[in-house]
Amino acid sequence: MNKQILTSLIGTALLITACSDDNTVFNEPTPIRAYETDVEVLSQFVEVNSSTGLFSINPDRKVTATDYVVNRSREQLLEVSSINRVRFEREMEQANNLIEAYRNAENVSVIYTTRTSGLVRNNGGGTMRLSKVQSDKMGGKTVARLSVSGDGICRTGFFSMENDKRLTVSSGNTSTFYVSQISFVTSDKANKGTILIVGLGMNTLPYNYSMELPEADGEYLNIQGKSLIGNGTVTIGISE
Repeated sequence: MNKQILTSLIGTALLITACSDDNTVFNEPTPIRAYETDVEVLSQFVEVNSSTGLFSINPDRKVTATDYVVNRSREQLLEVSSINRVRFEREMEQANNLIEAYRNAENVSVIYTTRTSGLVRNNGGGTMRLSKVQSDKMGGKTVARLSVSGDGICRTGFFSMENDKRLTVSSGNTSTFYVSQISFVTSDKANKGTILIVGLGMNTLPYNYSMELPEADGEYLNIQGKSLIGNGTVTIGISE
């Protein structure tokens, strides 16, 4: 009798298990959004920290005027895939590491060609100085132009006269973050100044700067450029 009850219970359990398996609903994993889509959102919240000169994400940044009321941009930020955000932050950290490596070097200026500004920072302890100017302040004869890509070191040169120099920077870079180095070297291999150009996404509008290189006035300067991060080009033009 006990054997019959045990057999019956086992059969019932198997039947319930079978029914349960037949009705199980499997939730398909939510597809991850394209990385490029989330980059468009994340890049709007990237700022340059005024004290460190490093990139950071400010989730409280107001992207549009309506964000002060409905803050739809913040909602879009919350919709970004966590996987894509980690990848974005990893690329941002790579750029920040290079900026940090140059932060205490003499005669180094850093230009940030982001979507919202052309901020420039000059390191202390050197004579090289850059300052942003309006496009209508540009003028004079172009004496040098250099396009920097990831194909190795690019070179050109010009004879530096004792007058104001104007520097134009534009980017055709499609990388999430990019970093390029431009150095001004005399014929005796002395480095008279280095510009680190760092950016986020493609910047189609050129930024313009006044450039001071007092230690190089009256000398022929070799311009050497190299892409440290990025898959496109950064172009500089110098006029006097």
